Amino acid sequence: MTDPELRKELRIILLRHIGRERAIKAEALAEMFGYRDDRIIRKAIEELIDDDLPVCSVTESPAGYFIAGSREEAERYTKSLRRRAVLIFLRRKKVIRNAGLRVPAEQVRLL
Repeated sequence: MTDPELRKELRIILLRHIGRERAIKAEALAEMFGYRDDRIIRKAIEELIDDDLPVCSVTESPAGYFIAGSREEAERYTKSLRRRAVLIFLRRKKVIRNAGLRVPAEQVRLL
């Protein structure tokens, strides 16, 4: 778990970045808090999402994190997460196949 004060301040900042066009880069957030890399910021954002904040992210310009400004933005983001999850599971399946690994029966349906 990250520092509660960091999460509190990060929440305040993100609430000023509502809508995709106001996305803020993780690197910029890390710099604001004096971190050299953005790992702690990404972890804190995960925790804010767990708490209740609808934080979205995009990799296309303007890249970064933002609060969903509409239902449509939230839906677009969740669809992109689903696509990424499917691609990750497909890659997992190929590595399992290529490495000759055996998969427990209960996991077969996740492939």
